[in-house]
Amino acid sequence: MKNITIALMSLSFLMVACKSTKDVTVTEIKPGPTVGPTTTPTGLDCSTSTLTYKNDIQGIIESNCTKCHNTNNKAGYNFLTLESVKKAANNGYLLGSIKHAKGYDEMPAYASKMSQDLIDKIECWITSGMAE
Repeated sequence: MKNITIALMSLSFLMVACKSTKDVTVTEIKPGPTVGPTTTPTGLDCSTSTLTYKNDIQGIIESNCTKCHNTNNKAGYNFLTLESVKKAANNGYLLGSIKHAKGYDEMPAYASKMSQDLIDKIECWITSGMAE
Protein backbone atom coordinates (compact mmCIF):
# COMPACT_ATOMS: atom_id res chain seq x y z
CA MET A 1 0.00 0.00 0.00
CA LYS A 2 2.89 2.29 0.82
CA ASN A 3 4.32 1.83 -2.72
CA ILE A 4 0.97 2.69 -4.32
CA THR A 5 0.69 5.86 -2.23
CA ILE A 6 4.20 6.95 -3.21
CA ALA A 7 3.48 6.20 -6.90
CA LEU A 8 0.23 8.22 -6.81
CA MET A 9 1.94 11.15 -5.09
CA SER A 10 4.75 11.07 -7.67
CA LEU A 11 2.24 11.00 -10.49
CA SER A 12 0.36 13.95 -8.97
CA PHE A 13 3.55 16.00 -8.69
CA LEU A 14 4.47 15.12 -12.25
CA MET A 15 1.06 16.21 -13.56
CA VAL A 16 1.28 19.53 -11.72
CA ALA A 17 4.81 20.14 -12.94
CA CYS A 18 3.85 19.48 -16.56
CA LYS A 19 0.70 21.59 -16.57
CA SER A 20 1.12 24.67 -18.77
CA THR A 21 -0.71 27.91 -18.21
CA LYS A 22 0.23 29.24 -21.63
CA ASP A 23 -2.30 29.28 -24.45
CA VAL A 24 -1.09 27.28 -27.39
CA THR A 25 -1.91 28.57 -30.85
CA VAL A 26 -1.81 26.18 -33.73
CA THR A 27 -0.63 27.81 -36.93
CA GLU A 28 -1.67 26.30 -40.22
CA ILE A 29 1.28 25.45 -42.39
CA LYS A 30 0.51 26.15 -46.00
CA PRO A 31 2.36 24.27 -48.70
CA GLY A 32 4.86 26.16 -50.83
CA PRO A 33 4.59 26.56 -54.57
CA THR A 34 4.21 23.44 -56.62
CA VAL A 35 7.58 22.35 -57.87
CA GLY A 36 7.52 21.19 -61.43
CA PRO A 37 10.18 20.67 -64.05
CA THR A 38 10.44 24.42 -64.65
CA THR A 39 9.69 25.82 -61.18
CA THR A 40 12.15 25.93 -58.31
CA PRO A 41 11.21 25.25 -54.68
CA THR A 42 11.34 29.02 -54.11
CA GLY A 43 8.85 29.64 -56.92
CA LEU A 44 11.32 30.88 -59.52
CA ASP A 45 9.88 30.25 -62.99
CA CYS A 46 12.48 28.72 -65.24
CA SER A 47 10.16 27.82 -68.10
CA THR A 48 11.68 30.36 -70.48
CA SER A 49 15.23 29.19 -69.78
CA THR A 50 17.19 26.69 -71.83
CA LEU A 51 20.45 27.04 -69.97
CA THR A 52 23.57 24.98 -70.54
CA TYR A 53 26.70 24.79 -68.48
CA LYS A 54 29.02 25.64 -71.35
CA ASN A 55 27.04 28.63 -72.66
CA ASP A 56 25.49 30.10 -69.51
CA ILE A 57 26.93 28.81 -66.24
CA GLN A 58 30.62 28.06 -66.76
CA GLY A 59 31.56 31.75 -67.05
CA ILE A 60 29.72 32.58 -63.82
CA ILE A 61 31.48 29.75 -61.99
CA GLU A 62 34.88 30.69 -63.39
CA SER A 63 34.43 34.37 -62.48
CA ASN A 64 33.13 33.77 -58.97
CA CYS A 65 34.27 30.37 -57.74
CA THR A 66 37.43 29.04 -59.33
CA LYS A 67 39.73 31.57 -57.68
CA CYS A 68 39.44 29.32 -54.62
CA HIS A 69 37.78 26.12 -55.80
CA ASN A 70 40.30 24.89 -58.34
CA THR A 71 42.90 22.14 -58.51
CA ASN A 72 43.58 22.63 -54.80
CA ASN A 73 40.13 21.09 -54.14
CA LYS A 74 39.28 23.65 -51.47
CA ALA A 75 36.39 22.29 -49.41
CA GLY A 76 36.47 19.24 -51.66
CA TYR A 77 35.54 21.05 -54.87
CA ASN A 78 37.45 21.74 -58.06
CA PHE A 79 35.02 23.92 -59.99
CA LEU A 80 37.22 23.72 -63.05
CA THR A 81 35.38 20.44 -63.70
CA LEU A 82 31.70 20.09 -64.50
CA GLU A 83 31.57 16.94 -62.38
CA SER A 84 32.53 18.88 -59.25
CA VAL A 85 30.05 21.68 -59.99
CA LYS A 86 27.29 19.09 -60.39
CA LYS A 87 28.36 17.41 -57.13
CA ALA A 88 28.01 20.74 -55.30
CA ALA A 89 24.69 21.42 -57.02
CA ASN A 90 23.29 18.00 -56.18
CA ASN A 91 24.13 18.15 -52.48
CA GLY A 92 22.84 21.73 -52.05
CA TYR A 93 26.24 23.27 -51.32
CA LEU A 94 26.34 25.42 -54.46
CA LEU A 95 22.97 27.14 -54.03
CA GLY A 96 23.15 27.25 -50.24
CA SER A 97 26.51 28.99 -50.38
CA ILE A 98 25.79 31.50 -53.14
CA LYS A 99 22.42 32.37 -51.59
CA HIS A 100 24.13 32.86 -48.21
CA ALA A 101 21.65 30.43 -46.66
CA LYS A 102 21.85 29.57 -42.99
CA GLY A 103 24.17 26.64 -42.36
CA TYR A 104 26.35 27.24 -45.43
CA ASP A 105 29.59 29.14 -45.88
CA GLU A 106 28.83 32.37 -47.70
CA MET A 107 30.35 32.33 -51.16
CA PRO A 108 32.11 33.80 -52.92
CA ALA A 109 34.35 34.18 -49.89
CA TYR A 110 35.82 37.62 -49.27
CA ALA A 111 33.53 39.15 -51.89
CA SER A 112 30.02 40.48 -52.04
CA LYS A 113 27.12 38.17 -52.76
CA MET A 114 26.50 37.39 -56.42
CA SER A 115 23.73 39.34 -58.10
CA GLN A 116 20.27 37.81 -57.83
CA ASP A 117 20.17 37.42 -61.62
CA LEU A 118 23.25 35.19 -61.55
CA ILE A 119 21.92 33.19 -58.61
CA ASP A 120 18.58 32.73 -60.39
CA LYS A 121 20.36 31.60 -63.55
CA ILE A 122 22.33 28.96 -61.63
CA GLU A 123 19.19 27.84 -59.79
CA CYS A 124 17.27 27.47 -63.06
CA TRP A 125 20.15 25.52 -64.61
CA ILE A 126 20.12 23.12 -61.63
CA THR A 127 16.33 22.80 -61.62
CA SER A 128 16.17 22.10 -65.33
CA GLY A 129 18.59 19.19 -65.12
CA MET A 130 22.07 20.74 -65.43
CA ALA A 131 22.50 20.45 -69.19
CA GLU A 132 26.08 20.47 -70.39
